[in-house]
Amino acid sequence: MHGKFGQQLGSVLSVSAVAERLGVTPPRVRAMIAEGILAASKVGGRWLVNVASVEKRQQASVLPGRMFSPGRAWGLLWLAAGERPDWLSPSDISHLRRRLREESLMKLAPRLRKRAVIHNLRGHPSDLPRIAAEQPLVKTGVTVAHQFGGDLAPEANFLEAYIPESLLLYLKKKYALQSGPRHNLVLHAIDAPWPFDEHIASAPKAVVALDLLESEDARLRRAGAEMLGGHDD
Repeated sequence: MHGKFGQQLGSVLSVSAVAERLGVTPPRVRAMIAEGILAASKVGGRWLVNVASVEKRQQASVLPGRMFSPGRAWGLLWLAAGERPDWLSPSDISHLRRRLREESLMKLAPRLRKRAVIHNLRGHPSDLPRIAAEQPLVKTGVTVAHQFGGDLAPEANFLEAYIPESLLLYLKKKYALQSGPRHNLVLHAIDAPWPFDEHIASAPKAVVALDLLESEDARLRRAGAEMLGGHDD
């Protein structure tokens, strides 16, 4: 149909419609597609962008309240998991404990998105096990959600994990990883003190739930909300 934001076809939008929604130029939209920020498919030589990924981008720009810094976001998550975030001061820890008493993790979730920068990448499927064995790397999201119950099974030839930001370029070069919408690898790069201990192979339940909750897939968002004991709006 046609409307204020241009042509919308079912669950997809044209590049010009996305540009108007987000207040950016069409070239910037195409760059966001190439970077994996927006999910899109090319049909008849035209990019058609997934509406859910556009709405997710819009929500990220109008979140209520101040965003938590990466260190404080991880501190809050560690407290929620019953661990002590040693990189924070006693006063910061006390403040975050109070926030957790006053607000649920589900309610705080939108303000924790600065904990990492998400990179949607594509690599050869045969390389994924070797990438998963790289250190330090901690699996998260749909890759390990089955460990916490529910009916989510790991996706074949797909890997989602946290890595230090400093490891990103090395992995891209070593495995010839490419950015783009048709990804089979989601790397959450942390540009802050690495919060995971050496022996941890999978993220704790609260972190896995948040990563599911931020997915563009409605089924994964529902699973994340259930893990957090909330609901998916």
